[in-house]
Amino acid sequence: MEPPRPPFLSSSRPESSGSQRSSLRDPFQDQQSEASSIDGWSRPHSGADFASSSTLPGFPSQAPSQAHLPAGQDKEKDRLKEKVSADPFGSTYDLERGSTGPVVVETPSSSDPEKSDGTTTTATNLPRPKKNLWRRTKDAFWRTYYPKEEPGIVLPTGPTDEEKLTYVHTNRIPLYIFGILSFVTLSAGMWLFAVSAPYFAWYGVFVGFLNIYLLISYLVGVVGRDWDFAGHKAIVEQFPITDETAPTVDVYLPCCSEPREVIENTYKHILKLDWPAKKLQVYVLDDGNSPEIAALAASYGFNYIVREDRPRLRKAGNLRWAFARTQGDFFAIFDADFCPRPDFLKELVVEHMADDNTAIVQSPQFFRVTDEQTWVEQGAGATQELFYRVVQVNRNKWGASICVGSNAVYRRAALTEVGGTAEIGFSEDVHTGFGAVDRGWKVKYVPLCLATGICPNTPRTFFSQQMRWARGSTTLLTTKHFWVSNLTFMQKVCYLCGLLYYSAVSLGIFISPIPGTLLLFFRPDYFKYYNLAFAIPSILYGAVVFRYWSKAKYGFNVQHVMIVQSYAYLTAIKDRLFGIELLWAASGDNKAHKKSNKYRNMRLLCWLWTIISVGGVISAVTYRLVNGFPWYHTLPLIILNAYNVYITHYFLFCSWRW
Repeated sequence: MEPPRPPFLSSSRPESSGSQRSSLRDPFQDQQSEASSIDGWSRPHSGADFASSSTLPGFPSQAPSQAHLPAGQDKEKDRLKEKVSADPFGSTYDLERGSTGPVVVETPSSSDPEKSDGTTTTATNLPRPKKNLWRRTKDAFWRTYYPKEEPGIVLPTGPTDEEKLTYVHTNRIPLYIFGILSFVTLSAGMWLFAVSAPYFAWYGVFVGFLNIYLLISYLVGVVGRDWDFAGHKAIVEQFPITDETAPTVDVYLPCCSEPREVIENTYKHILKLDWPAKKLQVYVLDDGNSPEIAALAASYGFNYIVREDRPRLRKAGNLRWAFARTQGDFFAIFDADFCPRPDFLKELVVEHMADDNTAIVQSPQFFRVTDEQTWVEQGAGATQELFYRVVQVNRNKWGASICVGSNAVYRRAALTEVGGTAEIGFSEDVHTGFGAVDRGWKVKYVPLCLATGICPNTPRTFFSQQMRWARGSTTLLTTKHFWVSNLTFMQKVCYLCGLLYYSAVSLGIFISPIPGTLLLFFRPDYFKYYNLAFAIPSILYGAVVFRYWSKAKYGFNVQHVMIVQSYAYLTAIKDRLFGIELLWAASGDNKAHKKSNKYRNMRLLCWLWTIISVGGVISAVTYRLVNGFPWYHTLPLIILNAYNVYITHYFLFCSWRW
């Protein structure tokens, strides 16, 4: 059956007052399920899922479902299953296109995304022949360090009812108690090193800087308060959404060369947004100018916009172009990979309705951590929890929560005077929120997980994303306008924490290993095994306390990606200091990230610093041992250095081409 043709393909709101649901019809509603399945083997829908007798231009014909396989397809199905079973990399095979890399679909337990259990279905669930230990070890090594295929995509589903409330309770008090303890003990050890000899006094500059950052950070955290969940529920009840009371809302879906599977997965979730049809318009903002995406948008009944001034201002230019051509009272933005729950708009728009002075209502960027993801995705997803569960909530007390772009609802009236989002080529989200607060508007944060996204799945793309985020904050806080703005003192302090964080983390990778090596070389009389006591609380805080506090799967992959983060932040700060222009690329476009040498250069720097630091430890230990120094005093230094090498080695050895 041919999907209904959309009644419009324009950049303006239709004049007709008829029901919008007909133009937002799901083209897959006449099929038995949302994923073609062959004996437990699932794959995401593509354009091929339309009827083969009448497809849209550029769309391949439909793969037959299991219940209607024509003659001869059973053999083809068995052949493909055999190929999947024999593939050590878990590749998924498409009936039309052949191998597409390992594609995993998070399959909800019911058709309602709100009730999804977040489980996944993948080709690797099929039985496989057992391999000996050597073969399994070798395969695991190649998959981790030198994969032959580009990592597959784990398509998200909207947050479940349980996941929706993940960040409502911060449990911040135990977290801050252990954090302050680790801060005090580590700082004491660093200061003792700095004053142990006149030639170590320079180290006190870094210790002082670190103390300033941590004091401000913990002050904001301890004085902050948890989110008023009961108050939000009262607002939802106070402002019921009906056809008469609902304001008009535009949904912006910016994209630029992201994988088609990712984009279509998002469109399926957008189609289920629970909002009166006459008051909702969806706009696909395609900076890639792709005929395939144009056809996909048309099949879902979405408006399709391609701006004429590409690539000016990149994503910000795309959003500003759409802003000038749409009319909704509010607009929501979803990046190409974010899949919202049906109740997304009803949870956030009411916050605007309750306070006419609110410019932006921001919700978390939630990332589900699963076993099918790469180590980069797993670590990256878990690292986001602290910011969205604690930091943003604490800043909300002073109206200093930052806008992060996606998963937010914006008031058109608050941005009309400046023509839409901030006019900057990167991190326009942070600048947009700052500008709104500077003009007297409010930015509110609602810690309900209402949309699930995809983290970068390769080290290079993760590096580029983190570098771009850090560059946005450092650019804002190093301008005169920030310091003379109308923000309150505490709002400026909260924003300042971001710059201090990026600086402290990037400097820490070089400064932290220094005391032990220098002390053993020049002041061995102060070098004792029990000096480790100064560092133990910090080690336990990062490796144990966070693991039990976190709702996500918090493993050593978090430590691995934090090393990548550190060098990304260092690059952003260096580029800001030297005025180097940032090359922007969509997080999901792995090919675009290969155009920059920044990732390679930072890996080389990491190699150089690792060789220097490890070489220094080996030299110091060897020198003292041959001169009769007690060996047991050197054990803590050796163990800590080995741990640092372990958490760094992924960044050093993972030679991924993407």
